[in-house]
Amino acid sequence: MGNTIMNPLLHFAMIGCGRIAAEHIRQIIRVGKLVAVVDIDSLKAEQYGLLNGVPFFTNTAQLYSSGIHIDIVVIATPNGLHSIQAIEALENGYHVLVEKPVALTISDISLMQTAADKAGKNIFTVMQNRFNLPVQLMKALLDKHALGKIQQVLVKCFWHRPASYYTNSWHGSLALDGGVLFTQYSHFIDLLCWFFGKGKLIEASFNNRLHKGLIEFEDEGNLQLVFDHAIRVQMEYSINEPYVNKEGSITIIGEKGIIKAGGAYLNEWEHTTNDSALKDSIALLQKNILSDFEVGPNDYGNYQGSMRNHYKVYDSLVQSLQHQVPYYTNIAEAKNTIELINLIYQAR
Repeated sequence: MGNTIMNPLLHFAMIGCGRIAAEHIRQIIRVGKLVAVVDIDSLKAEQYGLLNGVPFFTNTAQLYSSGIHIDIVVIATPNGLHSIQAIEALENGYHVLVEKPVALTISDISLMQTAADKAGKNIFTVMQNRFNLPVQLMKALLDKHALGKIQQVLVKCFWHRPASYYTNSWHGSLALDGGVLFTQYSHFIDLLCWFFGKGKLIEASFNNRLHKGLIEFEDEGNLQLVFDHAIRVQMEYSINEPYVNKEGSITIIGEKGIIKAGGAYLNEWEHTTNDSALKDSIALLQKNILSDFEVGPNDYGNYQGSMRNHYKVYDSLVQSLQHQVPYYTNIAEAKNTIELINLIYQAR
């Protein structure tokens, strides 16, 4: 795992004490100082506050009137609250780190950007799967044009979300969740935009097969997309696997070979080629790309999520704020992802 980053300590407030909060707090303590937690559930707020020895609040107004010194507000609340809470934090003079998705609409992102510009503060987003080693290898090969002409891209996302995930939860609602492509698979849409530029929808089909009455959107879909340079992508996704997250993969078929970031979480590397130059490029990249990546997904008890690379996110954030190193992603890229998801969902 990454090394602890030394003083000056950045002061973080955590809004949202749900499943991913523990990972954020773990990284906050590693790189800076946690100074407060907020959750509308008083028991959760108290639990996290007492556990970490910090003040706890049940609303943001209490936090911002408390006089506590804060540098960054971390927002890990339901998707539909991200934009309004980010704007509030920015207007109070704080940087924000917003869990994915950064917002549910392009207009909300524009309002966030306006607030950030006015406050002179930054919006940091979370797309930790960019740091997966197979993804890093894939991006490096694409940047080198090592595959030649891209012939086809296949994305497969077959995960498990039980009824308990949606029962008595914000998950499953259009207003607070938004859909599977926002909550589960925005990482994959982000990577497609990162790899190939702007995307457009050609054709889509959606179905709610196993979660009727639990969610207000699809539980499986099939997409045909096209990106810059006429690169075509077929994406199949589902949350209907019966027991575990089975597959989360991107396969790129080029004229010189095939590469795949596979496994359940884009965490396994595969390649097939007879091209000697491509073989050499892959061998060199595997040797040179740093491999100090955490192994394993985030564990939420009754299910597992994406890879535990939040430490890379926090390292990049600290380097950006303290040493003016460009953050690993930016709000314009996040906007491309949200724009494409909205284009897809217009076909529902």
